Amino acid sequence: MFNISFGELLAFAVIALIILGPEKLPQTLRVGLLKYRALKNNLNKIQLELENELELLELKRIMQEELLKIKQNEELLKQQLAQMQHEIQSVHSAVAIAHQAPPYPTHDYVYQISARELKVPFLIYTTSSNILREDQAA
Repeated sequence: MFNISFGELLAFAVIALIILGPEKLPQTLRVGLLKYRALKNNLNKIQLELENELELLELKRIMQEELLKIKQNEELLKQQLAQMQHEIQSVHSAVAIAHQAPPYPTHDYVYQISARELKVPFLIYTTSSNILREDQAA
Protein backbone atom coordinates (compact mmCIF):
# COMPACT_ATOMS: atom_id res chain seq x y z
CA MET A 1 0.00 0.00 0.00
CA PHE A 2 2.77 2.43 0.90
CA ASN A 3 5.21 0.73 -1.47
CA ILE A 4 7.78 0.04 1.30
CA SER A 5 10.36 -2.69 0.80
CA PHE A 6 11.40 -5.17 3.44
CA GLY A 7 14.77 -3.43 3.95
CA GLU A 8 13.09 -0.08 4.62
CA LEU A 9 10.69 -1.73 7.05
CA LEU A 10 13.60 -3.40 8.90
CA ALA A 11 15.48 -0.09 9.12
CA PHE A 12 12.34 1.61 10.51
CA ALA A 13 11.95 -1.15 13.13
CA VAL A 14 15.59 -0.81 14.26
CA ILE A 15 15.28 2.99 14.57
CA ALA A 16 12.01 2.61 16.52
CA LEU A 17 13.65 0.04 18.85
CA ILE A 18 16.58 2.38 19.51
CA ILE A 19 14.38 5.42 20.13
CA LEU A 20 11.55 3.79 22.12
CA GLY A 21 13.36 0.93 23.73
CA PRO A 22 12.21 -2.67 24.17
CA GLU A 23 9.64 -1.77 26.88
CA LYS A 24 7.61 0.84 24.97
CA LEU A 25 7.91 -0.57 21.42
CA PRO A 26 5.15 -3.28 21.69
CA GLN A 27 2.70 -0.86 23.31
CA THR A 28 3.47 1.85 20.72
CA LEU A 29 3.04 -0.65 17.86
CA ARG A 30 -0.32 -1.78 19.31
CA VAL A 31 -1.59 1.83 19.63
CA GLY A 32 -0.32 2.68 16.13
CA LEU A 33 -1.99 -0.36 14.57
CA LEU A 34 -5.28 0.38 16.40
CA LYS A 35 -5.25 3.95 15.11
CA TYR A 36 -4.41 2.71 11.60
CA ARG A 37 -7.33 0.23 11.76
CA ALA A 38 -9.70 2.97 13.00
CA LEU A 39 -8.54 5.30 10.22
CA LYS A 40 -9.03 2.56 7.63
CA ASN A 41 -12.55 1.80 8.97
CA ASN A 42 -13.48 5.49 8.86
CA LEU A 43 -12.23 5.79 5.28
CA ASN A 44 -14.27 2.71 4.30
CA LYS A 45 -17.37 4.21 5.95
CA ILE A 46 -16.86 7.52 4.14
CA GLN A 47 -16.38 5.71 0.84
CA LEU A 48 -19.55 3.67 1.42
CA GLU A 49 -21.54 6.79 2.33
CA LEU A 50 -20.31 8.56 -0.81
CA GLU A 51 -21.27 5.58 -2.97
CA ASN A 52 -24.72 5.48 -1.35
CA GLU A 53 -25.14 9.23 -1.85
CA LEU A 54 -24.16 8.94 -5.51
CA GLU A 55 -26.59 6.06 -5.92
CA LEU A 56 -29.33 8.12 -4.29
CA LEU A 57 -28.58 11.04 -6.61
CA GLU A 58 -28.77 8.71 -9.62
CA LEU A 59 -32.07 7.26 -8.39
CA LYS A 60 -33.41 10.78 -7.82
CA ARG A 61 -32.43 11.76 -11.37
CA ILE A 62 -34.10 8.65 -12.79
CA MET A 63 -37.24 9.32 -10.74
CA GLN A 64 -37.37 12.92 -11.99
CA GLU A 65 -37.06 11.72 -15.60
CA GLU A 66 -39.85 9.18 -15.07
CA LEU A 67 -42.00 11.81 -13.38
CA LEU A 68 -41.50 14.10 -16.37
CA LYS A 69 -42.53 11.27 -18.72
CA ILE A 70 -45.63 10.64 -16.59
CA LYS A 71 -46.58 14.32 -16.71
CA GLN A 72 -46.13 14.39 -20.49
CA ASN A 73 -48.30 11.29 -20.85
CA GLU A 74 -50.88 12.86 -18.55
CA GLU A 75 -51.03 15.98 -20.76
CA LEU A 76 -51.37 13.83 -23.86
CA LEU A 77 -54.17 11.84 -22.26
CA LYS A 78 -55.94 15.04 -21.21
CA GLN A 79 -55.75 16.33 -24.80
CA GLN A 80 -57.11 13.05 -26.15
CA LEU A 81 -59.89 13.08 -23.57
CA ALA A 82 -60.85 16.64 -24.49
CA GLN A 83 -60.89 15.71 -28.18
CA MET A 84 -63.06 12.65 -27.49
CA GLN A 85 -65.45 14.73 -25.37
CA HIS A 86 -65.70 17.27 -28.19
CA GLU A 87 -66.44 14.47 -30.69
CA ILE A 88 -69.08 13.01 -28.36
CA GLN A 89 -70.73 16.42 -27.98
CA SER A 90 -70.75 16.92 -31.74
CA VAL A 91 -72.34 13.49 -32.24
CA HIS A 92 -74.92 14.24 -29.55
CA SER A 93 -75.77 17.55 -31.19
CA ALA A 94 -75.99 15.90 -34.62
CA VAL A 95 -78.31 13.23 -33.22
CA ALA A 96 -80.43 15.87 -31.52
CA ILE A 97 -80.70 17.82 -34.78
CA ALA A 98 -81.57 14.64 -36.68
CA HIS A 99 -84.40 13.87 -34.24
CA GLN A 100 -85.77 17.40 -34.58
CA ALA A 101 -85.75 17.44 -38.42
CA PRO A 102 -88.77 15.95 -40.21
CA PRO A 103 -88.03 12.77 -42.11
CA TYR A 104 -87.48 13.33 -45.81
CA PRO A 105 -89.57 11.33 -48.26
CA THR A 106 -87.90 8.40 -49.94
CA HIS A 107 -88.52 7.56 -53.55
CA ASP A 108 -88.17 4.31 -55.37
CA TYR A 109 -85.84 4.12 -58.35
CA VAL A 110 -85.52 1.63 -61.17
CA TYR A 111 -82.10 1.20 -62.68
CA GLN A 112 -81.68 0.34 -66.34
CA ILE A 113 -78.47 -0.20 -68.22
CA SER A 114 -77.92 2.44 -70.88
CA ALA A 115 -76.05 2.12 -74.16
CA ARG A 116 -72.73 2.78 -72.40
CA GLU A 117 -73.54 0.16 -69.76
CA LEU A 118 -74.16 2.80 -67.10
CA LYS A 119 -76.95 2.47 -64.58
CA VAL A 120 -79.50 5.21 -65.11
CA PRO A 121 -82.11 5.78 -62.37
CA PHE A 122 -85.75 6.39 -63.20
CA LEU A 123 -88.12 7.62 -60.50
CA ILE A 124 -91.24 5.47 -60.28
CA TYR A 125 -94.01 4.92 -57.78
CA THR A 126 -95.09 1.39 -58.66
CA THR A 127 -93.89 -1.77 -57.02
CA SER A 128 -91.78 -4.23 -58.95
CA SER A 129 -89.03 -6.75 -58.29
CA ASN A 130 -86.45 -4.44 -59.98
CA ILE A 131 -87.20 -1.52 -57.67
CA LEU A 132 -84.67 -0.28 -55.13
CA ARG A 133 -85.31 2.30 -52.46
CA GLU A 134 -83.18 5.45 -52.33
CA ASP A 135 -81.05 4.15 -49.45
CA GLN A 136 -80.40 0.85 -51.29
CA ALA A 137 -79.48 2.53 -54.60
CA ALA A 138 -76.13 3.82 -53.39
